[in-house]
Amino acid sequence: MKLTTKKNDGVSPVIGTILLVAITVVLVAIISAVVMGMTGDIGSSKVVGVQVTPNSSTTVLVTITGGANAGDLNNLSVYFGSIQLAAPSGLAGNISVGKPYTFTSTSSGTGTISVVGIFKDGKNQSIYSGTINLA
Repeated sequence: MKLTTKKNDGVSPVIGTILLVAITVVLVAIISAVVMGMTGDIGSSKVVGVQVTPNSSTTVLVTITGGANAGDLNNLSVYFGSIQLAAPSGLAGNISVGKPYTFTSTSSGTGTISVVGIFKDGKNQSIYSGTINLA
């Protein structure tokens, strides 16, 4: 009488491969759900053209040159480094395209100037950043 043994050598690699594919699919689904959930808070940015020129050793002229959201501007804040420049009186709510506005600094020299637009919907956005020399 002949004794036969069953060989199951091929079963373990097949099951291992199926398990690896299943784990990969589950991980991709979880990562996709997390990434898709992150995009819900991203808002749209405003488009405003700005021209900034030094006027003297302590003043800067800021001119709104146009843009799709230029009419939505309610106010401007201008910073020379970390110092906020003094805005002209009556600026809030009266911003016009093409009109230069004079902002006054308490310091001079070379530094970064930033213009922040405050819009009618209550959102603030940096609309200009560059280097300027007040000398």
